[in-house]
Amino acid sequence: MKIYKARAPMRIGFFGGGTDVSPYAEEHGGKVLNCTIDKYVRCMLRPNKQPGVLIRSLDLQEVSQKVTGRPWDGRLELPQAVLDAMPEAEGVEVTMFSDVPPGSGLGSSSALVVSMLRVLYAASKLAVEPHALAELAYRIERKDLGIPGGRQDQYAAVFGGLALYHFSKERVIVEPVTSDPMALLELESCLLLGYIGDRRLLTQHLMEDQVRRLKEGETLRLHDETKALVDEACGLLRRGKIDEFGRLLHHAWEVKKAFSPHIAPPIVDEIYELARKHGAWGGKITGAGGGGFMVLVCPFDRRLELERLLGEAGMQLRPFSFTTQGVQAWEVEADGDEG
Repeated sequence: MKIYKARAPMRIGFFGGGTDVSPYAEEHGGKVLNCTIDKYVRCMLRPNKQPGVLIRSLDLQEVSQKVTGRPWDGRLELPQAVLDAMPEAEGVEVTMFSDVPPGSGLGSSSALVVSMLRVLYAASKLAVEPHALAELAYRIERKDLGIPGGRQDQYAAVFGGLALYHFSKERVIVEPVTSDPMALLELESCLLLGYIGDRRLLTQHLMEDQVRRLKEGETLRLHDETKALVDEACGLLRRGKIDEFGRLLHHAWEVKKAFSPHIAPPIVDEIYELARKHGAWGGKITGAGGGGFMVLVCPFDRRLELERLLGEAGMQLRPFSFTTQGVQAWEVEADGDEG
């Protein structure tokens, strides 16, 4: 008996966030720079002797089940939607957990969808093209469930690495930024990543507010400015100018905050200003805003002092490393230790 497993990485969004969201991406063309990190959503699929499908979320401590001809029970709406999109799944148990808490701003929801889809394709012995996998994940989240957001999270989880994503109505182009591992190591050595707090209660209102302001023309100029910074940031990374990259990130964060007054609540501003006061070149919230994780760019010799000060201020620092691969799936033989 085979057991199938998969993991999909989360990402740190650096520049261009918001330009991958409709209708801007379709009407004006979006552009995003992000990099995946070694924080994953992990899934396991194994046969179940009981009919139907069973879902277990280990971190949320939730269980959901569906028997043929009956609706789902339980509250795991996102994994339920994934399995509804792959109706051939039957007589299986899917178990999952995330390396970070919900509401992270690291793209964990999309990583969950991508990881589940990949393990289901692996178990079905079906091949899937990467762009098709990302688009299916996008459809499930944004269209089937109506969760507001863009496309960068799904594509990052599928493709992985440090990449520049071009979004348009017709297609998505994935452009690796650098093949030099030393460049990634240098950037990573100057970054701090920390959790501020759950942002889920703000997310839907925040995204709806941003889309409304964009459609009314209020923030179109800001989106254009945000997109224009992406190419500049890529150039700085290719030349190893991490200090200038950090200062540009500060400028991008100031622009991003003008998208909506809900992006930076007081706790976010307080922690960010503390970091800047003690040497950080720049930084931002890693997702749409409101909370979750914050990334900061700082001189190497200021890291420890900043870690101490930010920890005292309530920020939960998390060690991480960049990754160069997207979603991965594999199979193992079942044994007595599995479950």
